Amino acid sequence: MAEVLILALSFPSVVFTVLLGVVLVYWAFVMVGVIHIGEGSEGALEGKLEGATKGLLEGAVDHAGHHAELGDGDLDLDGDDSGHGALAAIMSALHLKSVPATVVFSLIITFAWLVSVVSMQFITRLAPALAGPLLSIGVLLASFLVALPLTSIAARPLAKVFALKHAPAKTDFIGRTCIVRTGTVTSKFGEATLPDGGAGLVIRVRIEDGKQLGRGEQALIVDYDAERESYLVEPMRDVMADKR
Repeated sequence: MAEVLILALSFPSVVFTVLLGVVLVYWAFVMVGVIHIGEGSEGALEGKLEGATKGLLEGAVDHAGHHAELGDGDLDLDGDDSGHGALAAIMSALHLKSVPATVVFSLIITFAWLVSVVSMQFITRLAPALAGPLLSIGVLLASFLVALPLTSIAARPLAKVFALKHAPAKTDFIGRTCIVRTGTVTSKFGEATLPDGGAGLVIRVRIEDGKQLGRGEQALIVDYDAERESYLVEPMRDVMADKR
């Protein structure tokens, strides 16, 4: 345990340790209800997390490069405009647009931290002579790259959890068949059950031209009357007769 703690607080794992701390604080706020996962705050938070990641990576590489005497121009993560929206580009490439950016970021950091700590543990145990700034930078970047496909595998099943569910519009029921549940349906009164795979939806229905429907009869929804807040229906027997 002590060895893991030392590795987690040493370069390069310390970069992901700091980011993992930010992730844990964020989800702690989500759990207590201070922050909500939603479209309103997602973009701003995504930008802040991306900026923090980029800043820490640049600072870590610059610091390691200084000790390895790599010079100022050997490593550059700025990328100008190409670096902007990097997290969004990663999500698009891994087909993770259906998962909130904060979830993707959290998984990337978690997997990168695990890969980094395990990799440095193997290096310090099996080949301590190879340990150095250059190898640490390689582990830093490799951990991030390895975390991407792992995140893709872990996050895709979560897409169903975060899928947006839209309430059906009034006009969505037009063309569907319902079953009369009241004793009769007239131009002023009537209810019907619309099958939905469960107990069924109870809707208000009306019929014109002096026609009537009785309990248990099937009817076709042909329109929605916004003034009466009811669906206009036609007897299925008439519809079938017209088709013949």
